[in-house]
Amino acid sequence: MNKKMKRGIAVLSMAAMLGMQMTTGVLAEEVTTNASGVPLVFEGNCSYQTQIQNVGWQDWKSKESLSGTTGKSLRLEGIKVSISDIKNLGVTYQTHVQNEGWQDWVTDGNISGTEGQSLRLEAIRIKLTGTEAQNYDVYYQVHVENTGWMNWVKNGELSGTEGKAYRLEGIKVVVLPKGSPAPVNTGSIKNVILMISDGCGSNEILATNYYTEGKAVAQVYEQFPTSVNMSTYSHNELGMDDDLASVYDPATIWDSFDLLKNLPTDSAAAATAMASGTKTYNAAIGVDENEQNLVNLSEDFKALNRSTGVISSVEFSHATPAGFVAHNASRQNYSEIANEMINDSKTDVIMGAGHPLYDNNGERQTTVEDKNYRYVGGKDTWDNLVAGNLGNDADDDGVVENWNLIQTKEAFESLQTGNTPERVIGVPEVYETLQYNRSGDLAAEPFAVAVNDNVPTLDVMTKGALNVLDNNEEGFFLMVEGGAIDWAGHGNSGGRLIEEEIDFNNSVEAVCNWVETNSNWSETLVIVTGDHETGYLTGTAGVYDAVVNNGKGVMPTLAWNSQDHTNQLVPFFAKGPGAELLKSYANGSDPVKGAYLDNTEIALAIRNLIN
Repeated sequence: MNKKMKRGIAVLSMAAMLGMQMTTGVLAEEVTTNASGVPLVFEGNCSYQTQIQNVGWQDWKSKESLSGTTGKSLRLEGIKVSISDIKNLGVTYQTHVQNEGWQDWVTDGNISGTEGQSLRLEAIRIKLTGTEAQNYDVYYQVHVENTGWMNWVKNGELSGTEGKAYRLEGIKVVVLPKGSPAPVNTGSIKNVILMISDGCGSNEILATNYYTEGKAVAQVYEQFPTSVNMSTYSHNELGMDDDLASVYDPATIWDSFDLLKNLPTDSAAAATAMASGTKTYNAAIGVDENEQNLVNLSEDFKALNRSTGVISSVEFSHATPAGFVAHNASRQNYSEIANEMINDSKTDVIMGAGHPLYDNNGERQTTVEDKNYRYVGGKDTWDNLVAGNLGNDADDDGVVENWNLIQTKEAFESLQTGNTPERVIGVPEVYETLQYNRSGDLAAEPFAVAVNDNVPTLDVMTKGALNVLDNNEEGFFLMVEGGAIDWAGHGNSGGRLIEEEIDFNNSVEAVCNWVETNSNWSETLVIVTGDHETGYLTGTAGVYDAVVNNGKGVMPTLAWNSQDHTNQLVPFFAKGPGAELLKSYANGSDPVKGAYLDNTEIALAIRNLIN
């Protein structure tokens, strides 16, 4: 009998002992709407904390975050649950204490269970109270010692066991609009693909849709079930004196057209926030405001024996891909960052521009200076990559896995199918960007200037990366960046903006096709968003409005109002396990854009899903 069969039998046996709670499902209902017919969003705060035996009360948690522990044999003795910021909505709960039985129901922040008496919890029940309770469901799940996470239950149902001495170690709680599907069971998510259109706001998507299709809402991701917005602000410059100055405030941001230009994030701080869940200063790569290393999602997945990858249409050591792998005080330290990514990280796939021997037109350079090697870690690092001499023990099996370097367009295309190496680093034969920085008129319409024909497209790189990463049966994390949308915004180049966004959109379609062909939407989460907007693109100069449709194949009417980043909300889309959780985080409310979450909540949500 193989290990998988043994594990399956063990799980089924334990499920039977626990009354088959692990297979409990929640029937779908119609999601409650407000008076205007818009689906409700829980805009209050449901917080909870746990008392751990011999440790004490833990900090308050919310939004499905773990309170307690898992796998440490630290048992829970008591819980508190509280709901605030919603009128006429409260909470009541009770606990089942080992050898004592069910305790009386208590309400809003009171202790259920015990403190310091070594009487461990075995089960909980939670219900909402008040007239608003008819509009919401409270979901909760418990982690049982030596068993794991139980399925989510709701509205007074039992979570845990009675009289079987299976003690609780941790809990998670969330309030959702009535009829919302249950959250994804912790640990059930296999793959996460995060796709970032660097510099892209809603008008960048709209302009591309108008040019390619002659209509709005033309992309596959615009049909994703979670479609909200995201705040992107950073803590501005190094040091904490100005941390609050750049916070997105929907109550005041629309007072003046120019306020959206105020203290925007850069790509390094934005990537670090999305990858680690922590705000930091502009230019920071994977470090906090004290320049201490932060754990990123790639490291989280590696800790679970899953594969990881980052790919970009700009240099692979540029801010966004670097933020998901490396740790450095400044994004400008390209060579240091590249060396960490190549020599120290356990990443399995790295792809992006930065080839030292080619220029931005994909032509071989006649003179190569030392500075040309900065994006790939220096000449020595590059020479060793070419020789196949660099690598490390990426999967902790005691064996060094060297990098396999690919450079030609044909090599990238071949990687899309068939057998693959364990680790791949792909550096196309171009210097800074796949296409944006090629010669020619930046004011020209899309594709009027011949493209570099010796490099792969972003969707080809994406399909190649997926073909490598899906060799790991445990799953993977992949970050895909359309990096030069941002460059087009800085350059106020409408034509090349649309070129770059088309390339990114094709990559999203490639990912969705991969999910439906090689995986499924029950095990793979796909997120599509931007890290910030660049160029302050509108339809009318000095007015926050939409670009104007002039028909398919015709440049829309647009106006650039900046050559820098802005602090505006960016679109956020998600599909797959965890999409509803991410939607529940969108409890910010903007008078113009609507519901929004924060970029730090991407990491928070994914960590809750993978535990």
